[in-house]
Amino acid sequence: MPVHVFKQTIAMLASAGDTGGTVGAIEVSGPGGAVPPLHVHEREDEAFFVLEGDYRVFVGDDVIAASPGSWVWGPRGVPHGYQIDSARGRHLSLSMPGGFEAFFEEVAAFATPDADPRQEMGRLTAVAARYGVEFLGPPAASS
Repeated sequence: MPVHVFKQTIAMLASAGDTGGTVGAIEVSGPGGAVPPLHVHEREDEAFFVLEGDYRVFVGDDVIAASPGSWVWGPRGVPHGYQIDSARGRHLSLSMPGGFEAFFEEVAAFATPDADPRQEMGRLTAVAARYGVEFLGPPAASS
């Protein structure tokens, strides 16, 4: 069953429990302008595969234009994030090893579509820290 994290919808495709801890897979869809905070994973590498829409994916100092069929690698320890530049976007996100997908289930309890992300950053940051993720703020090239 999909969960909502602010204005994006997250469908759980495979959890660490499903894959012996190897990978977690989610499908993310959201409106244009969606731009989660730039963040760094301590434990996982993350891969993005764009299914629909136009994205800017931020990895370190690189800004990558991504459209359907694009694959972008976000290694652990390197700041990364994305922005949806089209009216809607949809992408597959893989985290290796698995486990980070549970973050979305946890934050969905308070990161509802009507919630203001700026008002929830304290709670979001606290949950992220338990998953070994640090939020760094909006990408510099997101505007």
